[in-house]
Amino acid sequence: MRKRTIRSGLNLILAGIVSLILATFYHEHIARLFFLSPDSETIFIYLGFLSGGMFGCLGILTTVTGLVRSAGESKAVTLTYTLILLTAAFIIYFFLLYSSFTSPEPAKLRPGETITI
Repeated sequence: MRKRTIRSGLNLILAGIVSLILATFYHEHIARLFFLSPDSETIFIYLGFLSGGMFGCLGILTTVTGLVRSAGESKAVTLTYTLILLTAAFIIYFFLLYSSFTSPEPAKLRPGETITI
């Protein structure tokens, strides 16, 4: 087992999860921050899903490769912090997913309605 390879794979999986979180839940905020048009925001979402999938698949392949390879002589590498960050990313993703289902949809204005301030 090569811990450095496993850590690299877990970091890639973490990058994939962060990419999915940004593309799924924070695309509106990022679009406002970078002044993206609605078409550009859609492209950002697609690229977020694509990069999340690519990073995740590459991370799984790298992690499995690290598990299969023999240990050899390597420096002591800890996986604790990477596993904690990965677990936190999973928890944040599922918390955001749950809250998106349970939060009520804000009322939208119909055409012709005005806001009284």
